Amino acid sequence: MTAQGWKTTTLNCEAEVVDLLADLRGKRWLSRGHPKPYDVLIPTLDRGSRASLSRRQKLVLERQSIDRFRSTARFFSSPGEQRALSDDFTVLMVLRHYDVPTRLLDWSRSPHVAAYWATCDNDSEDGELWSFDEPQYEIVGKAQWKRWPQTTSDRSGDAEKFEAGLTAFLTDEPPDWFCCGFYEGFPRQNAQEGAYSLMARFSRDHATAIAELLKESSGCHRYLIKAALKPGLRTLLRDRHGIWRGALFPDSAGAARTAGIVFDGA
Repeated sequence: MTAQGWKTTTLNCEAEVVDLLADLRGKRWLSRGHPKPYDVLIPTLDRGSRASLSRRQKLVLERQSIDRFRSTARFFSSPGEQRALSDDFTVLMVLRHYDVPTRLLDWSRSPHVAAYWATCDNDSEDGELWSFDEPQYEIVGKAQWKRWPQTTSDRSGDAEKFEAGLTAFLTDEPPDWFCCGFYEGFPRQNAQEGAYSLMARFSRDHATAIAELLKESSGCHRYLIKAALKPGLRTLLRDRHGIWRGALFPDSAGAARTAGIVFDGA
């Protein structure tokens, strides 16, 4: 077991990976891939030199990034990104897709997309795939608002009246809730079948939060993909599922970066 209570299984052959991805897709689990192993799931806003910042400092940086995005994107944002001009969390979802540090972690409804991220780089190291039971989260996640009625618009704790903004931007330490968000509307998001995990508190390991919320270890699992399998799996994902970098970044910025890869290491 990992430190967060996630069972870890090592996948040693391509057939095991193929069968797993089909199973995860059928169960509708959310997945996230890394090209090398990590023991935690920490958002980018809480990593590196930013890890030591206070909550207040992180809130200021977050607000500045939201406002600056809006002040420029309003001139050229695509129709699918228009909602980001009025909703703070939609902005953060868009920013996360463009590699801006945020409090969000991105996931995918497609385990095959997550497997691409687990195998796309670092061929000398094992990749990893984190996955959890999204249908089960939908059930148990709703119950947590009863513990924190201040997270709902009428303070009833009714899950239908939950509003993340009521507590997520407080300068005082907010309730320790966890939720998932979905937004469809812009090309990268749609191509990657994106989803996001969000917490009101900073510096919180999302893996621990997921395990605590689901309670049963059968609802979350971490898989290690042996390094030797990566080249073959990249070919399989591209040939069978059409998943490769070019397909996952269907916009000019993504296409330019894909083209620029030819210069890496040159």
